[in-house]
Amino acid sequence: MSRLSIHVIVCSLVFASTLHAGAGTAAVPRQKKKKKIFTGQVTVTATGEQTPVKDVPAAITVIGRHQIDDAQSATVGALLRRVPGLTVMQSGDAGSVTSVFTRGTNSNQTLVLFDGVRLNSPYFGGYDFSQLPTAGLARIEVVRGPYSALWGADAVGGVINLIPARARAGLSGSVLTEGGEDGWARFEGQLSYAGHGMDLFVSGFHRDGHGQLANSAFDLNQGLMDAGWSWGRGNRLGLVVQSIAGDTEIPFSGPVMTPRRHQSSSQTLAAVPLTWHVTPRWTLTATVSHVDRSFSFRDPDDAFGFTRSDTSPDTDQARIVSTHLVGRHTLSWGGAWRQDTVDDSSSFGVNLDDRSVTTTSAFVQDLWRITNRIRLLAGARWDDADRWGSQLSPRLGVGWAFAPGWDAHASWGEAFRQPSVGELYFPYSGNPNLNPETSISWEAGIARSFGPRLRIELNAFRTHLGNLIDFDYATYTFMNVKTAKITGAELGAAWTLAPNLTVRAQTTWLDTRNDAGHALLRRPRWAGSLTLSGRASSRLRIDLTATILGNRSDIDPVTFARRSAPGFVTADVALAWRLAPSTDLTLRVINLFDRRYQEVLGYPAPRQRVLGGIRMRLR
Repeated sequence: MSRLSIHVIVCSLVFASTLHAGAGTAAVPRQKKKKKIFTGQVTVTATGEQTPVKDVPAAITVIGRHQIDDAQSATVGALLRRVPGLTVMQSGDAGSVTSVFTRGTNSNQTLVLFDGVRLNSPYFGGYDFSQLPTAGLARIEVVRGPYSALWGADAVGGVINLIPARARAGLSGSVLTEGGEDGWARFEGQLSYAGHGMDLFVSGFHRDGHGQLANSAFDLNQGLMDAGWSWGRGNRLGLVVQSIAGDTEIPFSGPVMTPRRHQSSSQTLAAVPLTWHVTPRWTLTATVSHVDRSFSFRDPDDAFGFTRSDTSPDTDQARIVSTHLVGRHTLSWGGAWRQDTVDDSSSFGVNLDDRSVTTTSAFVQDLWRITNRIRLLAGARWDDADRWGSQLSPRLGVGWAFAPGWDAHASWGEAFRQPSVGELYFPYSGNPNLNPETSISWEAGIARSFGPRLRIELNAFRTHLGNLIDFDYATYTFMNVKTAKITGAELGAAWTLAPNLTVRAQTTWLDTRNDAGHALLRRPRWAGSLTLSGRASSRLRIDLTATILGNRSDIDPVTFARRSAPGFVTADVALAWRLAPSTDLTLRVINLFDRRYQEVLGYPAPRQRVLGGIRMRLR
């Protein structure tokens, strides 16, 4: 679509809204009260229960539903580019593998949760964010730093917790339809009802399209339900079901075109969460869950005979936490159990047949409000697996509001990533004697609020990684062979220009080195983003974002040699024009200036894509 077409669309939206306004449609009133930037933000990820962000001595970012709607992003991965300390790498167009590196740690050293339920794959670790839509989410919580003391394995760089929406009183709903270039089609619908002790929220999502090469189509579908029965004051028994399925065509591998190669994946999560306020100062929370995953690969033209593979990595989990308010202490203790099971086969035969690892855990944590200005967060967790042994993970953090508008915090912690089932047992390369990867991290941060409208935060951190698991070409097996050191700093600012219009800026500097002195792959020395979002007028909501990614080391997919990947700057824009109190017209442009760039070497990012749609709300 030409730039002239973009201008025509924008002018048409403005003209249509002007006509509608002349017909007597009431404009949405401006909010009169000035709100603080972080007023009302809570986190459950940092402490295990709902706690005001300001009370937690840690680096926390919460992306709320209004920010998600303003960005109009279809997937979570795109929003995570705006979080300090996070680097998002997408291997090509939509639907391609998308990895997140937190504070320079590996992509399998960030723990991903859905309402507290672990999503990381037990096969070879990590999580693919290309298959995770924003539909049905209430907020995204990102806690940076080691959090194995609370959540266990893989929380080395941090934790990303996706909180689903929940029905509010009465009946409400919304529908979003969007279409555009490259056959793009997107549908989101949700409906909720709450009353008489019962609540139900359901959401549906569909997206499909294709890239600019042959065999580059993609689609993604999600169904989500959160139902609950409530009694007393805040007691609730719930049922959460999420089902995601996606299919992505693969147009090439290195220099070779692959006209019939494709992959499919699915994930079904079922969880039963319980919150029971036994007394006003004693709360029990528990969750039992099952995550069923499948992944398939097909290429009937593969020259080496690897024409198919099928993998089923499943996880069963149970977790219980008892929380007690004792004076100025919020004391939590509990336990967890998890079993990871993997089946894998390919055109060469069966690789893994119901191979499993069972892990049991116990943990304790105390949030101590020593004074109104000083908070102490201390915790420890013990994990024991039936295959690789046990691990103790302590954490200590202190926060101090030492002057009006000033906050400081410092923390130390140890974390680990357990060997995956594939690393332990995959034929020929697996090593059942592997030890967990470990880390020791330090962090210090300071924040300054200039009244209710401007807040600036600076965090510095250092992490030492040990026992890193890598493929050893001398033995042709996975071995604990590497160490690495990471030093970095994050700078973030949020400035409220108007009651509902905010500028957010963030930048991250990293220095990563492995034991050979080389920079870790795909970790840019500099990265950042600048976003203007919110209500620009009584009718117009905007989201303008520029993303910066600096030079970084990567592997050339043709020569397999290490080389530098060039940095780039790209921009996206999203507009929503309110035609009526319940109807918005939407327009967004991905890669606004049609830049040519690659996040991952050898995989060109999508060129400019213009998308338009309509959003309607019930109630």
